[in-house]
Amino acid sequence: MKAMFLVQVFFLGLCNAFILGANSCKSPPVATGFQNERYNGLWYEVSKAQTAGGGFFEKDCVCTTIDVQPVPSSTAGDSKAINSCRKLAPSGDFMNATGTLSNEGPLGHWKEGFFPGAPKADYTIIYLTDNVAVEYDCSSFLGLITNYCIHILSRTPTITPDGENAAIKYAESLGLNTQNLPYHKTLQSGCW
Repeated sequence: MKAMFLVQVFFLGLCNAFILGANSCKSPPVATGFQNERYNGLWYEVSKAQTAGGGFFEKDCVCTTIDVQPVPSSTAGDSKAINSCRKLAPSGDFMNATGTLSNEGPLGHWKEGFFPGAPKADYTIIYLTDNVAVEYDCSSFLGLITNYCIHILSRTPTITPDGENAAIKYAESLGLNTQNLPYHKTLQSGCW
């Protein structure tokens, strides 16, 4: 039974690779003028486009935040990303996953890992203003299955339609949404 499942996963990935052409992560440029200090701190996720695998942690999440903190002992620009959310009712459970961000260069491009020894995802800040950021992360499994996320982040729980549209338009112009996934709003009301 397990072997049959693995064969199905292999062929699903193969179909994904040849039919959808979505078998590889993109290498977008880092936001112009990126500085770690501008990205550090608390961000609210206001919308996202993500594959099922990329959204595993965030399934049924609302009130999603990311708190980016520099690693004090690092001289290379390493950080940690504290990802938090609440699950939809009835549970309302608080979820937290802290990722390590290892600077890969240039500044604004890291490898993100959650468990020692586990594969890491590319993590890039592609758009950054004082109030809005776009983060793209992506990982591939054996070059067959690609999972990615495009997160639209704001310094406040809400964002202007113009601010959100500009961020999405920029991400789309880079061809990162290879599976043409829709962007979904992240509920941020009644959270705080």
